[in-house]
Amino acid sequence: MTASSYKSIIPQSIQLSAKNIRQIFTIHLLYSAIAATIFAPLTAIVGQLLLQLSGKPMLSDFDIAWFILSPAGIASLIFFASLMITILVFEQTSLMVVIYGHLHKQQFTAINALSYTAKHSKKIFVFALQLVLRLLLITLPFVFLSAVIAWFTITDYDINYYLTTKPPVFLITVAIIIILLLIMSQLLIRKLFNWSLSLPILLFSSTPASQLFSVSSEQIQGYKKDLFISLTLWATLTFGVGAAILGSIHFFGSLLAPRFLESTPQLLSFLAVFVTVASIANFLITTYSSGSFTSLLILFYKNKSHDIPLSFVTKPGAQQQAIKLPLLITSLLIFCGTALWGSFHLLQDFKTVQDIQIIAHRGAAGKAPENTLTSIQQAITDGTDWVEIDVQETKDGKVIVIHDSDFMKLAGVNKKVWDITYDETRAIDIGSWFAQEFSAERTPTLAEVLQLAKGNAKVLIELKYYGHTDKLEQRVAAIVEQAGMADDVAIMSLKLDGIQKFHSIQPQWNTGLLTTKSIGKLSSMELDFMAINMAAATPAFIRSIHNAKKDVYVWTVNEQVAMFRMMSLGVNGIITDEPELAVSVRKKFKELTSVERLAFNAMVLFNKDLPQRIYRDNSP
Repeated sequence: MTASSYKSIIPQSIQLSAKNIRQIFTIHLLYSAIAATIFAPLTAIVGQLLLQLSGKPMLSDFDIAWFILSPAGIASLIFFASLMITILVFEQTSLMVVIYGHLHKQQFTAINALSYTAKHSKKIFVFALQLVLRLLLITLPFVFLSAVIAWFTITDYDINYYLTTKPPVFLITVAIIIILLLIMSQLLIRKLFNWSLSLPILLFSSTPASQLFSVSSEQIQGYKKDLFISLTLWATLTFGVGAAILGSIHFFGSLLAPRFLESTPQLLSFLAVFVTVASIANFLITTYSSGSFTSLLILFYKNKSHDIPLSFVTKPGAQQQAIKLPLLITSLLIFCGTALWGSFHLLQDFKTVQDIQIIAHRGAAGKAPENTLTSIQQAITDGTDWVEIDVQETKDGKVIVIHDSDFMKLAGVNKKVWDITYDETRAIDIGSWFAQEFSAERTPTLAEVLQLAKGNAKVLIELKYYGHTDKLEQRVAAIVEQAGMADDVAIMSLKLDGIQKFHSIQPQWNTGLLTTKSIGKLSSMELDFMAINMAAATPAFIRSIHNAKKDVYVWTVNEQVAMFRMMSLGVNGIITDEPELAVSVRKKFKELTSVERLAFNAMVLFNKDLPQRIYRDNSP
């Protein structure tokens, strides 16, 4: 292949995609629908299977995380990744048939391409399986080695210590793992380059399946640099054009949105149009990128190969006319209708809760050391409704307030909570790390916190389980009752079994699960609330919890815009390190009209800050 032909391969691939855009669009649309149709039920099936095996009505993050890390969970992840790769291989096959036929002056419709793919599905599937196995042989050793290194180097202390203080051993471990992953990535890229022609060789030659990857490696010898440059240029152009188009839509949308703030119907219509246009644009970009990538590989293969059979598509129907315009328009209308329905469905989820509770995360942890009496008092001073604390048992059975399993993060002391007595904790300074003025702070007991909070704020108690609990549930219940605060506390935990155990002891108390995702019927759970991560606080998830007649608390929300956003989504409580700010935001939020709240959601969609109210006279 000459240098001049390489310079023209990118524009040639773009022209090929343009000439076959209708077929490419139809094929990409169909395979996208196939992927969605397959993955949605499979995900539900795996979830239900996990639910049945667990014997529980619902699984929390704790359960799901353990499943993912289990052999069955890893196998499931590999299966889903393999399935996605297989679908992509089948889509590439159909696209290659169209592009390859065009180069030989034969117009093949999307139906021709799909028919060919179906006819040769067995050998295509075998190829996809070979590709997946080769990728696993490369990646799994590196992933396993990284996991082993992490296990032996950064599991001595609580993970929060490593993430917060970042000691040398943590940084060294992260650096080693990054190096390993970089080596893995380099090896993957090199192998994928070598195998880049294996699929067209499979489709358009008589090469045995066992030799596909080796033949592909042989054919690109001496041309790796050119292929790398071509693919790099393709990726740069694709990303640049996509970013420009979507960025323009986003930019003009953010400019036009404020014009519709005064009218709810107009705002709804505008947002529906915006979501539809953005969705269509994104789909068209991925369509064109898929087509141009396939064209580039076929051009490369055509220039490198000499003996190319032309009868890879059966004669019947080979000369059918291209996809008719009405079919394309119908497909677009279906896609538009789906996007439109989705946007209206999304907007219907913007419900607000008037009585929003402010919950101080470990006290006012933004102003004072977490889980200390000073932090609790500061939260009360700031006007919080609740204070959230974490409790564990010491060696002598005392219930103390501390989040981590040890004192490394707070004091640099290598002591596990369950290995020392309460009196020994009194010698540990847990405040100086925050500021020297807090050097007198010591780990409080649950009883001390309840005494301070009584009559001033309610208390949300998180039960911490690190595998060394004795009678945590019974002791917490007894301490709360002794303090006379049974009506002013709520109990939650990451561990569903722990909450169920506590509920069996005190069935009338307010209990909840700390989670980000859940599988199962929320309505069947004897819970009063769910405390979810802000990243998981989607309208659909919040709606599902509310439909199960349970409240939603979201954590950890520390910025004004995020607080407004969560309140507008209808959460019942904000868990925050900045209770004073949250109280202020709640006051402002209550003053907003329904249209202004909806408008705020629109601004969030466009990454705009909260619109400021304009006054005639700003003087005092």
